[in-house]
Amino acid sequence: MMRRNNPYKRKDRVASELRKAISYIIEFEMGDNRLKEVTLTDVVVSDDLRHANVFFGSSLIPDEDKDNVLLLLNKAKSFIKKNLGGKVRLKYMPELHFMYDDSIDYGFKIDKLLKDIKEDE
Repeated sequence: MMRRNNPYKRKDRVASELRKAISYIIEFEMGDNRLKEVTLTDVVVSDDLRHANVFFGSSLIPDEDKDNVLLLLNKAKSFIKKNLGGKVRLKYMPELHFMYDDSIDYGFKIDKLLKDIKEDE
């Protein structure tokens, strides 16, 4: 039997499904308006599918509120994980680890610098 060359690993497909499902849960099922501005930027799942690092960010969250958002997401972890069970079928639901992703902020900073350079010319 020949094995197909599949460039996508299972963990990548699981990560993609988790990202979609968690985004949906935060936006439509949690009912917490403080999290409406949160954008999930990436989900990285361990090889054994037991842990998932969930990266979030938003240009609309002030710097002083980022720790608050992280705290809210960590408090809602069990709610999110429970609701994931109905959306993503896995033998073991991964442990969720929320982390702030500053790449959005970095992108806006670079964009501002480029605009400033253009204005100076």
